[in-house]
Amino acid sequence: MDARTRDAIAARDRAVSKVSHTTWRIGGVAAIGAVAIGAGFAHVLPNHLPHLNLGGTSGSSGSSGGSNSSGDNGSSNSGNSGGVQSPNTVPQQGSGNGSHVTSGGS
Repeated sequence: MDARTRDAIAARDRAVSKVSHTTWRIGGVAAIGAVAIGAGFAHVLPNHLPHLNLGGTSGSSGSSGGSNSSGDNGSSNSGNSGGVQSPNTVPQQGSGNGSHVTSGGS
C-alpha cells in the first residue's frame, strides 16, 4: 500500500471520528434542551388529574341545579345503565321488556 492510500485512509478515519463525536454532542445538547423546555412548561400541567371511573355507579350523574324533593341528588340508578363497564364487570340485565344480555354475538 502506498503512502497516499495510507494518508487517505487515516484522513477518512479522523473525519468519521470527528463526525461521530459531533453527533454525540448534538444529541446530548438536544436531550438537555428537551429537559429544560419540559421543566419550563411544567407549571402549565394541572396539579391533580381527574380519575376515570370505570365500574359501579357514578354518584353525581343527576340534576345539577334546582331543588330535589327526594334529597338523593338525582343519583337513583343502582346499576351502570348505558355507561362504560370495566372489563371484569358482569353484564347487568336490562330493565325494559324483552331486554337481554348478548355476550359475543348477535
